[in-house]
Amino acid sequence: MLLRRQSQFTTPGRGEFEGVADFYDHLMRGVPYDEWVDYVEALLHRWEARPEDVLDLACGTGQVGAEMARRGYHVWGADLSEPMVRHCCRRDPPVPAIVSDARALGLRSQAFDLVVSLYDSLNYILDLQGFQAAMQEAYRVLRPKGLLIFDLNTIRALSTEMFSQSSLAGPDPLQYNWKAQWKARERICRVDMWFAYRHPDGHFEEFEETHYQRAYTGGEVTGALRKAGFRSFKSYHAYRFTPVTPWSDRAYYVARKE
Repeated sequence: MLLRRQSQFTTPGRGEFEGVADFYDHLMRGVPYDEWVDYVEALLHRWEARPEDVLDLACGTGQVGAEMARRGYHVWGADLSEPMVRHCCRRDPPVPAIVSDARALGLRSQAFDLVVSLYDSLNYILDLQGFQAAMQEAYRVLRPKGLLIFDLNTIRALSTEMFSQSSLAGPDPLQYNWKAQWKARERICRVDMWFAYRHPDGHFEEFEETHYQRAYTGGEVTGALRKAGFRSFKSYHAYRFTPVTPWSDRAYYVARKE
């Protein structure tokens, strides 16, 4: 059994990944999940790792997990949003997943060779103590020599207007309007999201969500990894093998449990 008792945490966002869950795959239909997994596998090759059992942490609807499963990995998922997790079993192949917080995973120790968390999921942890807890949990569930691979939006990404987006014209049945607000002192980006979906019978379903992400400095991330027990780690400019720079929008981190 993979499960164990877990503590409970709550998040401050209003309706994060609740209303949008049924439309999430449609919203993200242009995301190159296969290329993301290509990059993860390139990192695995670079770190000379051959994992079998994989945890897709903050798995959402299971797109990354399903792509990895198609490539022969044994994948499990964990996500805080129950509406998103429900979609994991509908993937092809299905991804077995549980509703669980990254800061207190309900999974047994040393169960995985690889923990992967993509698409800035860990930016949703809004305090350094919580981020530290997530790193400790990843360390705990990894086997010796296991890898943790995750990405984060950088300060540059969250402080610009890239999350103020809209799609209010055209034939697409899903319309949306997002407005981002950056709080420099807290390094937190708030995004107020409005959605409307036009059903085949013509009626519209409207809903709103408020999402929050925090930007972490490289020093904060590596400090959290070190405190969790990792001794070997490195950061990369996303989808390359070059160092993160002040102009990087996304950073990848790889850490090994020695």
